[in-house]
Amino acid sequence: MHDLVVIGDDLSSYIAAAVGVKFGLKTLHIVEHSLKEMSLSDIFFNADPSPVTGFGDGQSVISLFKELGIKIEKDDLFHLSPAYQIILPEQRVDFAPQQEDVLADLIREFPHKAKRIKSFYKSVRKNSDFLEKWISAHPFFRVNSFKQYFNYFKLFIKLITFDWRINKFRRVLLDDSSLRKIYEAQLAFLSADNAAAESLSSFYHFSTPWRGTFGFPKGKTYLMESLRNFFENSGGIYKSDCRLSSIRKSHCLDAEIMDERGLTSQISAKNIVISHKSEALNVFYKKKKKINTTKWLQRFKTTHYPLTLHFVISEKSLPEKMARHVLLVSDTNKHIFDDNLIILDVNNPDMEKRSTQGRKLVAATVFLSADKDDWQREKLLVAAEKTIARLENFLPFLKDNVKFYDINKSIDISTKYRNVANAKYKVKKALFSGFSAQKNKTSLRGVYLCGAALFTDMGCFEGEIISGMYAVYSVLKPRKKP
Repeated sequence: MHDLVVIGDDLSSYIAAAVGVKFGLKTLHIVEHSLKEMSLSDIFFNADPSPVTGFGDGQSVISLFKELGIKIEKDDLFHLSPAYQIILPEQRVDFAPQQEDVLADLIREFPHKAKRIKSFYKSVRKNSDFLEKWISAHPFFRVNSFKQYFNYFKLFIKLITFDWRINKFRRVLLDDSSLRKIYEAQLAFLSADNAAAESLSSFYHFSTPWRGTFGFPKGKTYLMESLRNFFENSGGIYKSDCRLSSIRKSHCLDAEIMDERGLTSQISAKNIVISHKSEALNVFYKKKKKINTTKWLQRFKTTHYPLTLHFVISEKSLPEKMARHVLLVSDTNKHIFDDNLIILDVNNPDMEKRSTQGRKLVAATVFLSADKDDWQREKLLVAAEKTIARLENFLPFLKDNVKFYDINKSIDISTKYRNVANAKYKVKKALFSGFSAQKNKTSLRGVYLCGAALFTDMGCFEGEIISGMYAVYSVLKPRKKP
């Protein structure tokens, strides 16, 4: 009998498993794919295009890793500068770690909007600081006492002010189509909510450059490996290449899992945490009838999935000052998700391998409609070719300097790792607070959800971290937290 079973391949699941075992829960973590599968020819690409945040001094994620006792080697954590770049057909803006440098770049490209840009970023700083303090005082967006409910009035006033300011901002500042795409591209990159611009938390996303973005060798796989090692060393049981076959609710939660060889085993648990991205949601049963899991997820809907193309290219083919994260916008008059945004993740390979010297790893991500018809292989091949053609408009020497590229493998990885990468969601927001935070309780007692869609206000990466922590908090709450 396990106290907790975690089902999921995404970062939030690894966090939930690590936090569970940290609090003394007998924990089993079931993943469908091994971390080794996230590589191509032993080269690790990022499985997700969203940036890593929260690792600055005193910030939430680094504090969690320290609490868990997971040591991040100094040489393995590097602060990105600039945090990201946005390149349009006629403009380029570097988003540096200093706000004054961000303003200087924006004003250089849009001098006629200088006064409005300064005013907007003054609001960004003020509201982002407010949100950080509010969330720090109310972990998981939940109040802990009756008195704290009065703090919602402060939030409500901020929300009213935000609605007034953002409407003014749209009228006066975003009548320039290029500048509008600069802001739309940032939110498409930083948030899992495709309507993030309508939320007060958009200011938190816009403050990302000076809060800091970070990189690791092997990308997010480095973090997952660190969490898995901590989990196993702390007594947790980790099973990869396994799928949930069935689950029943009796006096506890009885489940059957199947490994890659087709062998089945029975497990029992008091509680289950499952990622909302996991395919295991499709096999929940009760009294021989399929449980309607859609009602668990009714407050958010997947609108777009990422398709990522993986390249190994000659380092000399890239611009000298190219950032780790680059957002390429092809047309300032088209919708940001209408074949109009490419997110590049440019990374150094394992420099210990001679075969990778003088080369760079490039992952180019586009977001496609979640419609099943758009994910048929023949349509994905067409989408990939279109993406490459658009990419060559920005990087004209790319084609002649590609050392490795397999379009079919890239499509296979994007399809396989939907349960790892962050999609885009349509999220219902709370009427009073304006937050998009979702409840993680399900209709089955002892079953909780985790995943980025539950906390889109905190961005893709930090939202995953918080959702994994909150899922375990919900398990511990009926008990007495150690």
